[in-house]
Amino acid sequence: GLEAIHKHEMALLGMLQDGLSQIEGVTIHGTTNLEARVPTMSVSLENYDAADVGAFLDVDHDILTRTGLHCAPLVHVHFDTVDIHGACRFGIGPFNTEEHIQIAVDAVKEIAANRHKFQMKNH
Repeated sequence: GLEAIHKHEMALLGMLQDGLSQIEGVTIHGTTNLEARVPTMSVSLENYDAADVGAFLDVDHDILTRTGLHCAPLVHVHFDTVDIHGACRFGIGPFNTEEHIQIAVDAVKEIAANRHKFQMKNH
């Protein structure tokens, strides 16, 4: 039922949050209180434009995310992500698995490890 689906998605979100929070150069936007979240997470990576993060995840790791301002430009003013064109948002669904989350964490770790090779034009 819906409660089981929600519990599953939130457990995976917790796993994603735990993994991404350990990666240097990654910023998780919004509350870290899982009880106050829905199963999505927006992140930014130091020295990367949000669209580039999404492209690397898609092309190099076969992971689909949403990038940009997510129809909420004032939120991105608050999070100071306007200059990097927003954030990269992960959405977790009922068919995602722990393996999917670990693959995503490993992919972000690989991308973040290369962040010193890139310098944002506006920074």
